[in-house]
Amino acid sequence: MFDFHPQLKQRFAALRTGAEFFSLRYVRESGQYLSVRKNVAEPPSLSRDEGAMLTVRVNGVETYAATNDLSQSGLQAALDNAEQQARRLKPHALLDLREQAVSSDRADYFSPNLDQPFPSLSDCYQLLGAESAAVPKDERLVNWQVSIG
Repeated sequence: MFDFHPQLKQRFAALRTGAEFFSLRYVRESGQYLSVRKNVAEPPSLSRDEGAMLTVRVNGVETYAATNDLSQSGLQAALDNAEQQARRLKPHALLDLREQAVSSDRADYFSPNLDQPFPSLSDCYQLLGAESAAVPKDERLVNWQVSIG
């Protein structure tokens, strides 16, 4: 599913830091938003979001930085940023996490029914159109919208 995984794993292994611990969380999401407003179909809105969150532990302080730049330099910059934040926060830290074990868990999460095809746009718009048309006719209702997504 995630063809980028081997390359990301290689880039993670090449990162350099002075932190006692660091981790990477990779997220890739896609979605679509469909709506019908006052019985008129609106254009679909399709989205794709991809990025990484790097977490570091430095002297018992954990911080993170996120980036959508998944290049080696982008990941390194985010890691450096998180490490600098941890060092700056040390004098103000409420917790000292040095004695806390770090997680070694690894997981992949896929949305339920990801393997099932999403209904076609025409089916979705047909459903939305029926719901929009079911809004009672009343002059006090000047605007309404139904949506999926």
